[in-house]
Amino acid sequence: MDWIEIMNIEKLIGNTPMIKINYEYEGKLSSIYAKLEYYNYTGSIKDRIAYYIIKKERENGNLKEGQAIVEVTSGNTGISFSAIGALFGHDVHIFMPDWVSIERRNLIEMYGAHVHLVSKEEGGFKKALELAEVFARENNAFRPLQFDNVLNVEAQYNTTGQEIINSFPDVNAFVSGIGTGGTLMGIGKRIKQHNPDSKIFALEPSTLSILKMGMEEGSHMIEGIGDDFIPGIVQKELIDDIVLIEDCDAINMSKRIANEFGLGIGISSGANFLASVLMDCDEYNIATVFADDNKKYITTKLSEEIDKNNPKLISNRIRLIDFEVI
Repeated sequence: MDWIEIMNIEKLIGNTPMIKINYEYEGKLSSIYAKLEYYNYTGSIKDRIAYYIIKKERENGNLKEGQAIVEVTSGNTGISFSAIGALFGHDVHIFMPDWVSIERRNLIEMYGAHVHLVSKEEGGFKKALELAEVFARENNAFRPLQFDNVLNVEAQYNTTGQEIINSFPDVNAFVSGIGTGGTLMGIGKRIKQHNPDSKIFALEPSTLSILKMGMEEGSHMIEGIGDDFIPGIVQKELIDDIVLIEDCDAINMSKRIANEFGLGIGISSGANFLASVLMDCDEYNIATVFADDNKKYITTKLSEEIDKNNPKLISNRIRLIDFEVI
């Protein structure tokens, strides 16, 4: 691949739209700003890090021409590395838990990559990490190590973080779930540099809260965040607060945004919006990301009926008013 082709692919990654969502919660009118990351190359925010890591590691000689790439992921990162890896001429192997949506697995294979599933009984995500390490060593494959690679943070810092500031200079708080931690750390650091008084708010699934509740195991349905360990690139001291989100609330919020605004977002995006609303107050101008779209979740509970009559759900107590592109 020559540099002209590389520059062409760069035009399909980043510079995604940003919207302002107006809503009412507990009698208060307010707004949340969200980046629509499903406008990226394969439809998620992970295209940013996959492209950035592959490009940088090829430049510095760590990733050789034609060398296989091996990564562990619960979905979107695997899709991104599969597509962009193929574009750069790399064979890609993805190790992932077997409970992720079938759409994600199929998309990875459609890009020509190889999927290696690991069940919860075999050890789940932690076992997938071990197996990927063995595979890489035996096959002289390159491991992006997204959970520990500072390039993950750097990609979000240099691209998404700066784009948010360009669109929304008054931003002083960022909310996001933790998958690899790259999104929260990279964007959060850039916003804190822009405004030192800014806050970084993390969200965790309520049934697998490691940072806030110290849980060592659990399960949840907010795909893309909340693996059963703390990634190496997460700097806990930079996180100002953590909010816990219920599965059913995240799913319901995503469904409502799709039904009322026509914005087809994934489950973690609904969680991000809900957490942003819960952390919102007069002093914060909050930004978040809608990391992917709803097409990767057709066989999940996201495609079921909206639970709009359940008064226990916080998502049903939020009145969505309108949105505008900024």
